[in-house]
Amino acid sequence: MNKTEDFLLELGQISPKHVSQLSESFNNLPKNEYCDGEYRLRRYSQFNFSQDKLPNIGIINILKKLPAKAFTQSADFNVFQGNVVRQYEEIEQDIIESEAFVEIFARFKGITNLDDEANIEVHQMRIIAKGEAGSQVTPEGVHQDGFQNIGMFVIDSSNVSGGELNIHTQQQAKPFIKHKFDQGEFVVLNDERFWHSAEDICSAGSGGGHMDLFVLTA
Repeated sequence: MNKTEDFLLELGQISPKHVSQLSESFNNLPKNEYCDGEYRLRRYSQFNFSQDKLPNIGIINILKKLPAKAFTQSADFNVFQGNVVRQYEEIEQDIIESEAFVEIFARFKGITNLDDEANIEVHQMRIIAKGEAGSQVTPEGVHQDGFQNIGMFVIDSSNVSGGELNIHTQQQAKPFIKHKFDQGEFVVLNDERFWHSAEDICSAGSGGGHMDLFVLTA
């Protein structure tokens, strides 16, 4: 449950030091067996996140990984792979234990004011651009994900053109935010109030390119 029902949207930036700590792990993302598996690599895990304030110590962050489960989205929200039960490998333990990963949760919770018991689902994704052929960052088109809150934390956008994240007030409306997020920039938004999409990415030179991001939903 989100205690702040009137929350709308916030932009931000995680620390450059933590961006660097997270970047390398995207090279370990596996392909998957689903229809976007060749160009959208992914890991997926669930967590609870809470914070305790202790005298003379300060704030203690408590990140708890929940048991693995398959990921499914209703076809009402995902016209691309709706109602498909998808099983992904989990996020690597060294990332889960890093200060960098905890900062993402702290920023997400600080903005949304989620309850400690809220399940936070995390997708770690790399979208690959090969040659001049465009790769779809959001093959669902302009959509909502069926949650109260979404956070999109872009860690890297390397050697690509396109990839701007778009935020819309209605599904058919033009985006009122259109920005190529990069190097730890993020947007957290109320999924019940806004729609989102992204421009396709193309390789900006030889050797291909990619866009790396964490997507949090709760």
